[in-house]
Amino acid sequence: MIKPAALKKGDKVAILSPTSSADEHMIKKAEQRIWAMELEPVMFPTCYTRYGYLAGTDEKRAEDINKAFEDKSIKGIICLKGGYGSMRILDLLDYDRIKKNPKIFLGFSDITGLHVAFNRICRMVTYHGPMAMSSFANIKGAKVKFEPYTYESLKNNLFTHDPPGLVENPPGEELRCLAGGKAEGEIIGGNLSMLSAMLGSPYEVDVRNKIIFLEEVSEPVFKIDKMLTSLSLAGKFKDCAGIILGPFFHLPAEQVKDGVKIGFELQEIFKDILMPYKKPIIANFRAGHCFPQYTIAFGTNVMMDADKKEIIFTESGSI
Repeated sequence: MIKPAALKKGDKVAILSPTSSADEHMIKKAEQRIWAMELEPVMFPTCYTRYGYLAGTDEKRAEDINKAFEDKSIKGIICLKGGYGSMRILDLLDYDRIKKNPKIFLGFSDITGLHVAFNRICRMVTYHGPMAMSSFANIKGAKVKFEPYTYESLKNNLFTHDPPGLVENPPGEELRCLAGGKAEGEIIGGNLSMLSAMLGSPYEVDVRNKIIFLEEVSEPVFKIDKMLTSLSLAGKFKDCAGIILGPFFHLPAEQVKDGVKIGFELQEIFKDILMPYKKPIIANFRAGHCFPQYTIAFGTNVMMDADKKEIIFTESGSI
């Protein structure tokens, strides 16, 4: 794995949107957050353009990414927001150019499509964490106040090459063991619906002997069942070394008919689909659609001990 150079104070970072369009007042706040990180935001065209529900045409969104990687003055890329659209540009990216110019790449949610592609094709470490429009910092006038846990994890990943080591969840949020055992390997994954949607494409996630991380938001349990089953049928849980589950937030309530609840609890779905593989499973890792939010360096090495409820990020990748 190629691990990009760490950021330094004053570095220029590209802010761009590979996905949905954004409102102008939110863009100004996003720019303010990056300045507060002591980085210089370079706002690329897709921050301001719109094409339907997308931040510009597929060609324009891909062009922003290709140019940002090629520009030697740009030391990192921070996605503006998630939404939808990353899958539409995967065939338009210049992966040779990206691989020759590795640099920090940060985002989550729909950005999962790009994480998986860069991991599989470019063998480049990328960072699953808050985006420029994410609420990891509150803004009132000229004042920017960072959420401490999220910002500390973000800095520990972007501004140093030292591995984060033992994961500590935010106070009051404990890691849980769903299935015991130990595993070690590269970590990759992201948003469940994105990973499921990419199956069968040249960009589908490669989890062989790796730790797979999964998280989701605002999906009913039966859809989570369907997506996990898709990954299962594709051999992803057979091939992986271990499973780490992030938050599954804002799940719509199950239907009730004649006073009887129809459906399953989420934990029953995990038990039915994941546990038969007898892989170590740790749940409630606070990364993804949640705040406070942990930043994950995809492509780096992780040791997990589900019985002890421990996740440890260790050194991996070449600079």
